[in-house]
Amino acid sequence: MSSKKNKKTKKHNEPDKTAPEKEKDENTSVDEEITETEARTDSETNKNDRPDKPKKIGFLSRRRKKGFTLIQRISMRLGISSQNRSVVLQLSLERILSCFLALAALDFSCVFFTLGSLVYTKQCAVNGTLKHFGRSVFSFSTEQGLRGIIDSFTLTVFDNIGNPVVFPAMHTARFLVLCMAVLAVVQSVIFVYVCISTPLRINDKLKPLYTIAQATNALSYADLSSEEFTTLQDAINNISPTEPEEKLHTGKQEFIGMEEAVNNLLERTRSSYKSQVRFVSDAAHELRTPIAVIQGYANMLDRWGRDDKEILDEGIKSIKSEAENMNRLVENLLFLARGDSGRNVFRPQNIDFNKLLCDIYDEFTMIDEKHEFRLDLRDDITAQADSSLIKQCLRILVDNAVKYSPEGTDIILRLQKRDEDYFSIDVQDYGIGIKSEDIDKIFERFYRSDPARNRQGGTGLGLSIAKWIADKHEGYFEILSYENFGTRISLILPFKTE
Repeated sequence: MSSKKNKKTKKHNEPDKTAPEKEKDENTSVDEEITETEARTDSETNKNDRPDKPKKIGFLSRRRKKGFTLIQRISMRLGISSQNRSVVLQLSLERILSCFLALAALDFSCVFFTLGSLVYTKQCAVNGTLKHFGRSVFSFSTEQGLRGIIDSFTLTVFDNIGNPVVFPAMHTARFLVLCMAVLAVVQSVIFVYVCISTPLRINDKLKPLYTIAQATNALSYADLSSEEFTTLQDAINNISPTEPEEKLHTGKQEFIGMEEAVNNLLERTRSSYKSQVRFVSDAAHELRTPIAVIQGYANMLDRWGRDDKEILDEGIKSIKSEAENMNRLVENLLFLARGDSGRNVFRPQNIDFNKLLCDIYDEFTMIDEKHEFRLDLRDDITAQADSSLIKQCLRILVDNAVKYSPEGTDIILRLQKRDEDYFSIDVQDYGIGIKSEDIDKIFERFYRSDPARNRQGGTGLGLSIAKWIADKHEGYFEILSYENFGTRISLILPFKTE
């Protein structure tokens, strides 16, 4: 007995080449048994709470990860960065969905139009009029597939009594199948093109926004010390706004955008400053002449005019004339100043421009007998405007035509419709005209094109006031002028009603 036990023990202790494999198989079988036991226990304990959900969730998550990886690869191939990808994909999906719906609507319309045309034609053949149209029924057989459907496709039309009339519709079915096949090919190409091109287009459109976002992000994380801000503050404080060539420059890369903004603001400020200085200088020059004339005549009256009636009358007449000119100049200056500050009263209302132009015509016909005024009313026009301002503007235009036209020539006032949105009031004369290089400058304040115009009097502010009135009414001027031939100035105004 002992010898047998020893033999068994030795046999058990002898090394075996297949022992590792046996141990692996045994461990695998044990693990599988444990796993099955745990799964069975979990399913029995949580049968009502978790019915096999982990497996389904894991499968869906793997599918999502694969899909997301595929989208990432496509986006990378198209050159779309990871930062822009989510927005581009969302917008692209909306665009592709709308394209798909449009193509589906086109298919439905094609089918509806083809079958509807067939029904309408056969109904007209059977019942004659739309009032007596009856019921229509399509029928086909699906036993032999698509071929059988085409060959057996028929339309049954019931007349107004109820009798059926059968029409073979095999040709219509073939035509419909052919159209749908062609549409399917064309729409497939279109759909693939949209799927590929849409992300690229959207990404190109969004690039400026991404650039702004990156710049903002970089600026928010920029390390700007107090010394750099002090340098910027000192550079701004040292700028002279009156020096034409002086600009802000710090030499810091972080302040390039701010430097450009400040320099643009300086340019606009200097331009406004130059215009203001020029305006004040011209106003002072215009006021100096009547003041000098009044002062000269006052001195003359003080010396010799007390006893000489002719000198007294001449001095009083000249002083009154210059005072009127100076008063008119001051009023024009005040009008433009109030207009620049937004304090001029503007009361638009519906007015009859035919009547308004007739009033201007009657006014100048009465006060000026040296010119022939002609009135040309081509259309009846009623629009919204400020009557007093429009009259002031037209008086300025007609007064200029009177000043720069020889005596006995015609001055034409014309009202006509330009298009559906605009109409025009034309003031045409046959005077000295305007040089072509001066046309763009005549609306500047105190501007006169040549010495001949200076001799005609005036303040040089009339056309500036007319331009302000036109701008206030959202209108503009058109000027056609030739030297020694004449000028036509057209006030173009929009049709507006309350």
